[in-house]
Amino acid sequence: MGWQWWRGKRRAERDGQSVSRVAAGASYRPPDGELVAMLAAAEAGDDVAMGDLGTVYYSNGEQKAALYWWERSWAAGNTVSGYNLGAHHSAAGDGNRAQVIWEQVAALGDPDAMLGLVKQALERGDAAGVDRWAPEILAQDQAFPITALGVAFRDDGDLDRAVHAFRRAEELGDAYAMEYRARLLADQGRTAEAVALLEKAATAQRML
Repeated sequence: MGWQWWRGKRRAERDGQSVSRVAAGASYRPPDGELVAMLAAAEAGDDVAMGDLGTVYYSNGEQKAALYWWERSWAAGNTVSGYNLGAHHSAAGDGNRAQVIWEQVAALGDPDAMLGLVKQALERGDAAGVDRWAPEILAQDQAFPITALGVAFRDDGDLDRAVHAFRRAEELGDAYAMEYRARLLADQGRTAEAVALLEKAATAQRML
């Protein structure tokens, strides 16, 4: 099994791209043989290998090396590495830099970058920014960012839009969305509906 195993972590696959997304608190270092193969592929110009190598370094606290490879991967057109760069700058408190990168990545169709932009827009009360990207997230077929969009709306107090997002993710079969909406139903005293939805969630897939 080669270094490509690492591609199976949290990822996006669009236009042949498959790069590991940053997972908070996660740490992973592949066996030496896999790491050597990954490095060789990255040095040969493989944008996916560059991105995955960046994620390995980042997960082990080696930010300088991670940024070097993500920047090379993003320069080669890999949107997931672009998303990861934006996520790093956002976590580091540089929201403006994150926004610039995410806008470029989102324009190429990446829903996680769109989600990052929506969260930023909610934080600054930018309704136009929310309206620009939320419909784009809802229109695609990846449950994770749609469910996360629902959580963002819920946390912002917009329960109508939260429910709309959760229902859309439920259409894609996401158990997390079902559980989140069930909690809202329970809070409204609609216990029977909440219980029925939780029973459905128990046999549904948890999508990441």
